[in-house]
Amino acid sequence: MLKKVFPLLYFAVFISCVKETPLINTVCELIPNGTYLIKWETFPPIKGTVKVYESNRPDSFNLYSPIFELNIEDGYKRILTAPASSRTYFKLVFNKKYSVITADRTVPMQGIFNFRDLGGYYNKENKQLYWGKLYRSGSLAMATRHDLRVLGKLEIETVIDLRTEKESYSYPNKFKAPQVYNLPLRGNRYDIFFDEILSQKMKRKDILIYDQNVFSFLLENNTDYFIKMFDILLEENNYPIVIYCSLGKDRTAIASTLILAALNVDEETIVEDFLLSNNLINYHSLVQNADLYPIEVQETITALFSAQRETIKYSLELLKDNYGSIDNYLEKELKLTHRKREKLKSLLLYQE
Repeated sequence: MLKKVFPLLYFAVFISCVKETPLINTVCELIPNGTYLIKWETFPPIKGTVKVYESNRPDSFNLYSPIFELNIEDGYKRILTAPASSRTYFKLVFNKKYSVITADRTVPMQGIFNFRDLGGYYNKENKQLYWGKLYRSGSLAMATRHDLRVLGKLEIETVIDLRTEKESYSYPNKFKAPQVYNLPLRGNRYDIFFDEILSQKMKRKDILIYDQNVFSFLLENNTDYFIKMFDILLEENNYPIVIYCSLGKDRTAIASTLILAALNVDEETIVEDFLLSNNLINYHSLVQNADLYPIEVQETITALFSAQRETIKYSLELLKDNYGSIDNYLEKELKLTHRKREKLKSLLLYQE
């Protein structure tokens, strides 16, 4: 099996062109020296050639000019590309029959953390989410000049800010997108517990219970804002879109969960996307002199800033218990009808 470089950079594509259609798993990672590492596997194993195409746009590849043609059995390729003015995407075509588009999910930033692309995942109908259309992130108030240039190159059209009015006032968004919507979700006041954590009154095990309560509160008390969020997502001219909050791991995670669920992405993929925040948030950069605290306090702080599998699983199960299914919650509470969901899929899923 391929070693997972980042959770959820693993995905599968099924194409019913032959009697025995292969399953294709790919991984794409930008490693520190500026080289892309692309890996692939096919199940069942197939022989032949794979052609690799490169583009700075996820929906436009010159299929007359591959950058490489390799044996499928090779399984990987390191690609050194010239510095691009925007992101780099790759299209792999196997034996002229099966294709998949891949990219590094994370977008390197200097000040902004937890910025990543929601593209590339597959839903239960084996439709792939568009790369480069929908991003999730931590606070854009942390953007450096470099980050602002990157955001500009991504051609972000719309920003959805899930922070409270107080947060937005205290830490203004530095990126001036053509459209900015503030949807101040109620809940998620983790900072009020810092005194309890430092005095060791609040332990690591307490964080899990707190997180589960926060997520439940967010889902039950912000349906009006989630309805507005989907209204924004249903407008074609609003893309590309970035959704963000403070850390990008709680409020943004809930928003991303609902979007992926609406696109009929499977639950395990949703959970793995949630956990990816753990690779992209360094609490040492968020807490001054963190290394000076007792080990137990450090562990509690780490838990506070971590994405816990139990938290998102609890939230999904709660929706099922309260509404019968996640689909029922989307339709009854968020007014996301079948017609709206189909439109959302047409905007965010490759149709080929």
